[in-house]
Amino acid sequence: MHCEPSKITQVLNVQNQDRYRLHIETAARSLRNGEIVAFPTETVYGLGIHKDNAGAVERLYEAKRRPEEKKLTLMISDIGEVQQYVDAISDTARKLMDFFWPGPLAIIFPLKDETDICIRFPDNTIARDLIRTANIPIATTSANISGHPPATDAAQVAVYFEGKIDIILDGGPARSHVPSTIVKIKNEIFEIVRLGIIPEAAIQNCLKNRQKIWKFF
Repeated sequence: MHCEPSKITQVLNVQNQDRYRLHIETAARSLRNGEIVAFPTETVYGLGIHKDNAGAVERLYEAKRRPEEKKLTLMISDIGEVQQYVDAISDTARKLMDFFWPGPLAIIFPLKDETDICIRFPDNTIARDLIRTANIPIATTSANISGHPPATDAAQVAVYFEGKIDIILDGGPARSHVPSTIVKIKNEIFEIVRLGIIPEAAIQNCLKNRQKIWKFF
């Protein structure tokens, strides 16, 4: 069953520094209360929820019409947080983290129980401030209805999700219309799960030559 509009979605402008901190705190409180918040990243806009709130997870999947088998991405505000969720960081993962984080690369890490977890450390102050202020694990996904292009500004988020999510942090137009690249690492070998703004050649070069030839503008 799809999530029907039931309330007015609040749009908070975080381009205005005078009310920036207030709006970040309001959105962080909304996340802690199990609500859905849209926010900018260095690529497209994303949707965030409290990772461990089952009701929030269900609402998000309904709003996006997202297949249940598709997992969410854990977004962090500091690279050191990875150790809270990952049993061991491989050499391959460490190299990619060092080269591309913060930035538009999500890494799927294997866990001891033979499951995995996808983690992203964004290069966006608004996203990191929101996560840090909420002080809870934030699960994220791109701000779009499944099968449609990701939203690249607050207005497009509202078109998709008016009445279905609680807050939109308006940080202006996205820097890119292309989402992050997702890689999966197992036994020191990487696999491209989703090709995004970081090309495979840049990843290969970093791992083979330890040189960063890619730059996000």
